[in-house]
Amino acid sequence: MKILSLRESLDLDFGDANKLYSKHFNPGLLKIYKALGLGSWDIVSAEGMEIRLRNGRTILDFSSSIGVLGLGHNHPRILGAERICHEEKIIDAIKMAPHKLQGALAHNLAQMLPGPLEVSFFSVSGAEAVESAMKLCEKAQGPGKTKFITMSGAFHGKTHGALSVTTVGGFQRGFLMGLPRENVLEVEYGNLSAVERAIDEETLDGSNPIIAVLVEPVTGEGVHTPPKGFLKGLAGICKKNGIYTIFDEVKVGMGRMGTFCAFQQEEVVPDVVTLSKALGGGKRAIGAMVSSRELFHKAYGKRQDCSLHTSTFSGLGESCAVAIATLNIYREDNLIEKAREKGEYLTRKLSLLKEKHKGKIVELRGRGLLQGVRFSFGKGLFDKVVDTSKMGLFKTTDSAFMASMIRELNERHNILAHFSPSSPDVLHIMPPLIVEIRHLDAFVEALDDILTKGFAIMASHFVKANIRDRLPGTDFS
Repeated sequence: MKILSLRESLDLDFGDANKLYSKHFNPGLLKIYKALGLGSWDIVSAEGMEIRLRNGRTILDFSSSIGVLGLGHNHPRILGAERICHEEKIIDAIKMAPHKLQGALAHNLAQMLPGPLEVSFFSVSGAEAVESAMKLCEKAQGPGKTKFITMSGAFHGKTHGALSVTTVGGFQRGFLMGLPRENVLEVEYGNLSAVERAIDEETLDGSNPIIAVLVEPVTGEGVHTPPKGFLKGLAGICKKNGIYTIFDEVKVGMGRMGTFCAFQQEEVVPDVVTLSKALGGGKRAIGAMVSSRELFHKAYGKRQDCSLHTSTFSGLGESCAVAIATLNIYREDNLIEKAREKGEYLTRKLSLLKEKHKGKIVELRGRGLLQGVRFSFGKGLFDKVVDTSKMGLFKTTDSAFMASMIRELNERHNILAHFSPSSPDVLHIMPPLIVEIRHLDAFVEALDDILTKGFAIMASHFVKANIRDRLPGTDFS
């Protein structure tokens, strides 16, 4: 029985490391990484926008680890915050006394958010923050209300409760829901009339059984932005009908849209907002549910109720310290305003690219530093290169082409990007907020090069690379 030391673990070459990953962690994910050309990465370090490989390659990270890296990799001031905790032996876990850093972080979040959002609960993930919000609203509404409204195309997490209100990507398939299906109403995203109809259909004798409506101010999977005024209109409808609003900002918040939260681009304040991902500075797992004092006290204000919802790792000292440092960096380095400016620059560049490659780029989505480029790959084009019916991992034309693009960006342009399987024709552009104009230019130039050479060349490179790698479980014959 051999237990690897930390030094031995760090010194594993990628071949040995992949064997352990496949045997003891997730073999299916490893196959996907290999198909995208990422399975042979031997990462030695990461800093800022850059991932450094042992073979000397440097990769620009435009994925932000799906939103975690608002400050990029290993930000020096985040490392400094961790160092202070280590040198001063700051207490991490204490359950029988208050922790000063929890109160300080909650105070800072209240300063970043509009009133009356000022009371926080800390979690270790976005899904847990969403579940905390749902429980808070359920408890405050009381036993007479039993249903939630969610939106089509929504992603709120993969735990049983959050999964119950996640409607995108087939993530519910094969699982029992934490909430019975009859307790969740799905309406069209961005459609106020659909929300009103759903409420009317549930209303009897002037009352309805709806606890809260959950909505992403910008969808994280499809990068859809609702019509202007939708969020404000939604909040008004809900207030009129005694329904709480939960705005899920786990992926799109923390400055990415050019305001601290995406909802702040409208004159609206939800009853509850959820945050996570970038709150941990790229180094800590932490999320937050923030509500009004009135709502929080209605649910948990009584002494016998105050501990009804807690979490073992809620608000660990070092996690709070890092989050405090993160918010200070955002404020002092003016990163939110810069994200808005850089987002506008990126939109202009992508608009020119769309005009140049008419028919290939059919739509631009999102804003700030989460933007989506939707392609028309051409039905049947990939089939001329390879029979997609025999591909074990990417069975649709769009997903095969997008996988080809991710690999092309990686291997020929040293750029890491990502897409969502639920919207396989949309490339996500999601760099850290510290991205520079030259990085944005490099990304757009890489995309221009790929589009100029054509999708058929890109697909051919993808097939040849996977044949070369002899990816197990994928037949390209």
